[in-house]
Amino acid sequence: MTTQLASTTVDLTAEDFHATAHPLYDALRARDPVSFVRLPHQPEAEGFWMITGHAAAEAALRHRGLANDPRRALSPEEIARRPETRHPGAQATMLFTDPPEHTRLRRVLTKAFTPRLVARLRPAMAGHADRLLASAARSDEVDLISAYAYPLPLAVIGDVLGYPESWHDRLRDFAVRAAARSSPLDAPDGDVGAELEGYARDVVALKRREPGDDLVSRLLNPDSADDRLTDTELLAMIGLLTAAGFETTASVIGCAALALAGHPDQWAALRRDPGLASAAVEETLRHWCPIETATMRFAVAPLDIAGRRIGAGDTVLVFPGAANRDPDHVPDPHRFDIHREPRGHLGFGGGIHTCPGAALARAECRTAIAMLASRWPDLRLACSPEEPRWRPGMGLRGLRELPVHPGVPR
Repeated sequence: MTTQLASTTVDLTAEDFHATAHPLYDALRARDPVSFVRLPHQPEAEGFWMITGHAAAEAALRHRGLANDPRRALSPEEIARRPETRHPGAQATMLFTDPPEHTRLRRVLTKAFTPRLVARLRPAMAGHADRLLASAARSDEVDLISAYAYPLPLAVIGDVLGYPESWHDRLRDFAVRAAARSSPLDAPDGDVGAELEGYARDVVALKRREPGDDLVSRLLNPDSADDRLTDTELLAMIGLLTAAGFETTASVIGCAALALAGHPDQWAALRRDPGLASAAVEETLRHWCPIETATMRFAVAPLDIAGRRIGAGDTVLVFPGAANRDPDHVPDPHRFDIHREPRGHLGFGGGIHTCPGAALARAECRTAIAMLASRWPDLRLACSPEEPRWRPGMGLRGLRELPVHPGVPR
């Protein structure tokens, strides 16, 4: 491991981390897009490489010498000693595996997560959005997060996986608690993991009794024996889809509403041209990336990224939210502009671990923003656009609440 470098102490777990993150990213990136840092509670020798530059982030996300499975890079003794490597059931999920295991698991999910599924869900997405907006518009002031940004993707992932609607409130409470972990470098919360596995077991039992036209039923009854998952893999995949299937999407919807309502000229342009909803979603993914930190990587052997020598066994943490605002990649990166010429952002990650549900998430967010502009054209913020109320937790960026005035609904 890298022990000879002097590390920079960064408090990524501070309560106001999201409010101050981008000035920190800018300062680190200006000095070096690949910085050796440590958290306040970490010994200096146990720091990690923090990647804030776009080119360096892309290189790291695609580098085959960086393993998602710590067992490929660390000894059993190191894994036992380092809390960030201890993820119950981790090697059964795509997030913490590498080829060939990752290739097989991703193939199974890709076969079930088809473009036909996304197309079939589009009318239901619009129906859910219309119902939620009509219900929330009865009040003069509404928290857009609890009334719309969360319930919409919850309803959609419920449709995808076959969760009964009666489970939605429980799932949302779980997501809020899971997202509040202060850092990906902390030991995982066993209670949260056990609860997520419980949801997965419940839906598997339900779909074995009552199979339907949903993703869990397809995973239980694959077309090929080669695509059959073990019980551990099945539960891990359903748990991953449950947690990821609405948390990040809710963050994008909320942040898009914040940015658009805070830029009246762009909100007016979207109302005139609903086709701009796609551009608004992509700019939100760039400007307010919902994934603050990517999954940890571990160097299998010494390697170079952006001129930095990374030692075998070192931990590498890519910050897509920082990389998306790299001025070497995007001009005037801190300006939100839906008319911006689109360039590749890392809102869905990169490399072989790019989010497999990106097409579904994009469809949900486009529907959500287009319907918001159509149904609530007079939307106004009921808070300062300069002081968003972020949820705690370093891994994901999302709003705690967003008070708005719906105006006169249509």
